[in-house]
Amino acid sequence: MATITFLGGCREVGRSAILIESKSGVKCMLDYGVRFRGEERLPYQTNLESLKAVALTHSHIDHSGGLPFLFKTGKPVFFTNTVSLAVTEVLTKDMIKISNFPYPFGYRELDYLSQNSFFLKNQTRQRISDNFFITFLEAGHIPGSVSILIEVDQKTILYSGDFNTEETNLIKPANHTEIPKLDSLIIESTYALKQHPPREQIEREFFEKITNITDNGGTVLVPAFGVARSQEALMILEKYNYRGKIFIDGLARKISLIYQDHPDYINNIKLFRSAIGKTRFVSKPKTRNLAKNSSGVIISPSGMLKGGAAIEYIQTILPNPASAIYLVGYQVEGTPGRNLLDNGVFEFKEKSKYRKNYPDLKIKAKCDYEYFDFSSHSDNIHIHNYIENLNFLKDSNNDIFCVHGDSKSTTTLASELAQKNYNSVAPETGEVYRV
Repeated sequence: MATITFLGGCREVGRSAILIESKSGVKCMLDYGVRFRGEERLPYQTNLESLKAVALTHSHIDHSGGLPFLFKTGKPVFFTNTVSLAVTEVLTKDMIKISNFPYPFGYRELDYLSQNSFFLKNQTRQRISDNFFITFLEAGHIPGSVSILIEVDQKTILYSGDFNTEETNLIKPANHTEIPKLDSLIIESTYALKQHPPREQIEREFFEKITNITDNGGTVLVPAFGVARSQEALMILEKYNYRGKIFIDGLARKISLIYQDHPDYINNIKLFRSAIGKTRFVSKPKTRNLAKNSSGVIISPSGMLKGGAAIEYIQTILPNPASAIYLVGYQVEGTPGRNLLDNGVFEFKEKSKYRKNYPDLKIKAKCDYEYFDFSSHSDNIHIHNYIENLNFLKDSNNDIFCVHGDSKSTTTLASELAQKNYNSVAPETGEVYRV
């Protein structure tokens, strides 16, 4: 009988890690991320002997950031794809460089990770060991993101990873028709308590607000996550034929170039290349000063205004009633971005000794500010629709494990599914289940 051990991402968003073990003792790790608070940043520690393989759903650091740790003492095969590896390398190097936390790994282990990579195409059944196979399926979250189908000891398990069933400009959606009959499902619960507004409506409002600001001489700062959200914002502007100046700064520059080199993972590569061709990449102070003084759009990390190149611009934009800050990613409580939305005040204190030393800031916003929900996660309705379109085997227990969401999201989703006669649970860190 196979086992599933939940090492992270349980009733929290962060340090996702799930260990699958066959009855013969062969182990495969699904994701191995980090979280950015507390003393326990890595997943729950367990015996990693006989770890034969590691498979990554996508490159976001809460799923990938701890991967080098798995290569300190062993050399498991790392199953991924070309774009996820490229982005993971960039993000992990950046994390190691700027973090104050003493992670128990470094660049050497990251090199081992890369050296042991095996690129797996979607819908290709890959043997791990006897009676142990994995298959990657489109997840619709960010370029290169996958759900992972596990076949172990005659049991079929699906790990959704972060997924989205709605098409975006950047990526194709998850497709339930690719999924065979299941024994068990491990599903994300990030937005299990929320319903997203209609995508086209939000896109048009975003475009119209930006156009109104820049046509009247103002500057719009779009603080966005460097991975996927910056590029999605850029493509929305191109889709609606925005004619003003666009600048892109920080980590978003590197990721955009990686995506350009991996066209097979982009939904509309023609639109993406057209958008990139009209965008100015900011890499020097001269261009940054030009961007500050232009009536145009600046797309720059960090998405929650916790740091990054966005801080270079915000002091100029906040006091200007003609300008705007439009946030396009989820704002965690306690972050500067969330405080701006809730209180109209931007507060920032530099915490990392490795970053450029910005002065402590507390500025009341006179500019316009708003949040646009361009989430790349499925919401409550789409999570339920996704599950209802799956088929469970007749002799299965209809097991569903709700992960990757806060305590309320995971437990509420599990309760809702139990009412539909699923054997659903929100596992806690360290728990082991037999399937």
